[in-house]
Amino acid sequence: MLKVFIPSIIIGVVLLGSVIAIYRCAISTAWWRWFALFPILLMYIILYGFTWGFWQLKVTELTLESSAIPESFDGYKIAQISDVHCGGGFWGPYRRLLGDGVEKVNSLKPDMICVTGDLQNFLPKEPLSHSKALSALKARDGVYSIMGNHDYASYSGLSPKGQAEQIVLTKKAQASFGWTMLNDEHRYIYRETKQADGTVKRDSICVIGEENWGLPPFPQKGDIKKAISRTTGRAATDSTLCVPIKDNTETFSILLSHDPNAWRHHVLPVFRPDIMLAGHTHGTQFSFLGMTPASLVYDEWGGFYYDNNGKDSRKPAGKKRETLLSVSTGFGGNLPFRFGMPREIVLITLKHKR
Repeated sequence: MLKVFIPSIIIGVVLLGSVIAIYRCAISTAWWRWFALFPILLMYIILYGFTWGFWQLKVTELTLESSAIPESFDGYKIAQISDVHCGGGFWGPYRRLLGDGVEKVNSLKPDMICVTGDLQNFLPKEPLSHSKALSALKARDGVYSIMGNHDYASYSGLSPKGQAEQIVLTKKAQASFGWTMLNDEHRYIYRETKQADGTVKRDSICVIGEENWGLPPFPQKGDIKKAISRTTGRAATDSTLCVPIKDNTETFSILLSHDPNAWRHHVLPVFRPDIMLAGHTHGTQFSFLGMTPASLVYDEWGGFYYDNNGKDSRKPAGKKRETLLSVSTGFGGNLPFRFGMPREIVLITLKHKR
């Protein structure tokens, strides 16, 4: 950490001294003296953002109570991380932060970990350089991941053929970490409980993953109908384990979809998952006095949202079954900078409502 702070402090002191000198010697009117404070504030934001600001990691927790959650999944914990951007923030003196973050995720003892896209900035060699840390992510029911817009090597400058080759490597890389990537697919997670009469009851929840779908200029590759009709791994032969397309009255479902714009424009018109996990926005990695530019671009930019009869709300309406959208503001960043918008782990605990 000192490798980051000491150079920044030295540069900051020099620049701050220069600004103060201008402030005292070159400006005569009171109004312009106040205006001269702006570069001081700007320098503070830059220094803080690239040092202590990026070091911060918060855990955002929510307990979701629903009668649709099977009793055997009561207390089930889902950890979400998003937008790691291995090549953007975790290099040089910041490299250790990725490993520290993985340890923090594991310390929460989640039953499932969901990585909701943008593991890389440009190419899969970036996460591969952190394979030891990423492979250390562990949960009882595994780590599930999806593609984000950066994971298609779209910003690498490569030809379409070159991008296609890199996509193959991206999928192989995440498989090498021991993760299950869901590309317009779903998988069931089972729990068995012994009943008072000696019989065994088998419950399930469903985790669904779709490829990136966003408003232009972002890729629209995701196919939600395909995602809920295909099963990866163990086949769901029992018809009671189906995921209905236009209703969610059966299996409790968790959808991983990178871009929050997909929620209202792409997902809800077709399918109503109980939970949708997204990222993408980063909260623009910046907030000042509680305001962030992300709110000007996205209707759902960070935190938790509920679909209340077609209207989005920060609070549940208390209906029997609502759709929850969780938008993570990111585990990493395009740059190792954050101000007022710390890196984030989301932890959702399921609670069976009797």
